[in-house]
Amino acid sequence: MSGPLRPSPAPGAVAALARVEGHKLLVHPYFLAGIAFVGIGSAIFLRATLTQPLVSWDDDGWTVAVGFWMLAMMTMVGANHAALRDRREHTEEQHTSLPAGPATKIGGLLTATLWPAAVTGVLIAAIAGFASTRGMSLSAVQVVHLAELTGIVVLLGAFGVAVAVWLPNPFVVPLVAIAMFVVHPGEQSRAWHAITPFADMVTVELAVWHLAYVVGLAALFGVGAIARSTRTRPVLIAGVIVAGIVGVAAAVLLARACPGACLIG
Repeated sequence: MSGPLRPSPAPGAVAALARVEGHKLLVHPYFLAGIAFVGIGSAIFLRATLTQPLVSWDDDGWTVAVGFWMLAMMTMVGANHAALRDRREHTEEQHTSLPAGPATKIGGLLTATLWPAAVTGVLIAAIAGFASTRGMSLSAVQVVHLAELTGIVVLLGAFGVAVAVWLPNPFVVPLVAIAMFVVHPGEQSRAWHAITPFADMVTVELAVWHLAYVVGLAALFGVGAIARSTRTRPVLIAGVIVAGIVGVAAAVLLARACPGACLIG
């Protein structure tokens, strides 16, 4: 990705590239593996709704959430793999010389993550709809938590692209995916648990702030990836804005979700 800085991404070219890359991402083996995890987690939950009394989202829906977290991680690995395609195929110089420039390609790859997010939204709506037919209505905070799963898919996909741009090594993102799964927050409250994308907030207000944090972080990774090849004023302004959103949301979560002594831990 070296060379002179190019203009900002062209919207039309980004949209066209996103359609192509989005389709490739949906049929990528990593994404399909993520779908398999979703199927396993959802099947466990749906079986419980059919065979067990007193099933609830809070007690039994965690298997659904784990499936979608795995889908998000597989999307991250797939997006990283797609962003490293030129490096694997030794076509970096060829694409760098195109009039659109590398920023357009990066923008297309980032926008392509909306395709897996859309699939995630459809699957979540289908599962929630079936659960509602079994008399399991969702609370407002649970609705926000499920919506956040869609945002996490975009977040990790954007992270995968950003890592490919700044650290073009195919082993980095798989190691990050393993680390994310291992260090998933436990029951004990700690300051960093309040801002991790996998945390569950207990009130609608905190859940919305957490959703804002996830969306802002996704945008920040996207801007960071684009900034590798172009640092125009709009890109820099966007970076400052999304960094501000992430900072404010993180501050609110740390102050309200983890007050007092747990900020020390």
